[in-house]
Amino acid sequence: MLAVHYYLLFNGSEGPWNHMKTFYREESSFSFSGNVYVGQSAIFDTLSNIRKKLKGDRPREKIVHVVEKLHCRANGETEIAIRVSGSFITGNQFLIFGEGLQAEGMPSLDEINIDIPSKRVGQFREQFTVLPGTSMGCYYIAKQDLYIVQS
Repeated sequence: MLAVHYYLLFNGSEGPWNHMKTFYREESSFSFSGNVYVGQSAIFDTLSNIRKKLKGDRPREKIVHVVEKLHCRANGETEIAIRVSGSFITGNQFLIFGEGLQAEGMPSLDEINIDIPSKRVGQFREQFTVLPGTSMGCYYIAKQDLYIVQS
C-alpha cells in the first residue's frame, strides 16, 4: 500500500493519482507543516499540492523519496503503526532502500550506484496509522504525519 502511495506521489501519471483519494476516509487526518487536514478531499488536495512542488519543472531532475527505514508494528487490536524515514534527492525515480528492505520489482542499493548524501536535498519522517477497511485485506490511512527537513 505504501509503495503504491509513494510511487503515485512521485512517478505516477495523473489518471492513477486520482485513486489516491481512496487511501483515506472522511475521518482520516494528515498533519504537515503545522497544519492538520481532515477528510479525503482536504488530504488529497494537500498531497496534490506537495506532489506538484516535488515534481518541479524539469522531469529529469525532480525531487524524489528514497525510503531508507521502514518500521511496522501492531497498535492495539486492529491498527497498524508504520514509521518511514529517508531522504529527498534529485533524481528521476522513487527508490526504496535500506537493510532488509526491498519492494518487489524495485532495484536494491547494490544494483544502483548512487551516492545518496551528495544528492540529498532534504530528509523526511512520516508516520501512518492504518486501519482495516470494510473488505477483507483492505486498509485505509486513518492518520498520517509528515515532517520534512531541508539539508
